[in-house]
Amino acid sequence: MSDESVDGGVAPPPASAPARPGPTRGRRFRGALVASAAAGLVVGSGAVALAWNLSGSDDDRPFTLVGQARAKGNPGATGSCVGSHELSDIDKGALVTVYDSAGRVVATGSLGSGAYDSSSRCVFPIAVRGVPGGSASYSVQVGWHGKHRITNEQARTGGLVVTLD
Repeated sequence: MSDESVDGGVAPPPASAPARPGPTRGRRFRGALVASAAAGLVVGSGAVALAWNLSGSDDDRPFTLVGQARAKGNPGATGSCVGSHELSDIDKGALVTVYDSAGRVVATGSLGSGAYDSSSRCVFPIAVRGVPGGSASYSVQVGWHGKHRITNEQARTGGLVVTLD
């Protein structure tokens, strides 16, 4: 007998890794499905935003009323300030009440810290959050002083100036 093995002594060639098949129909379909879903999400979101905008104007949404209260000051004065004499209730934290055009209280806030402006008036910032939109006008009362009437546009654009002289 010979030294050769039954199979001829030749080792079989190593098995090679199978070639990767190209994209199958299932993978292409899944990619198209994902792309369609993404496009649907974008279109759907746009439709929801459009419906939201058409359902009510910005005038109906709550906003922050900003402005200032001005009190007479001392000629040449600078730095921080507070109301004096008949305005002694005007100071940081003083109540700011907002009324709608029907006279109902719709929001409250408070004054910020007062500081003298270039004309030596004592000026307090006003910022009242959560004022409901939709009223044609508003009235703003600072402390226990009289109400100051403003338009909806003035209320929304920082046009509120309450003079407390």
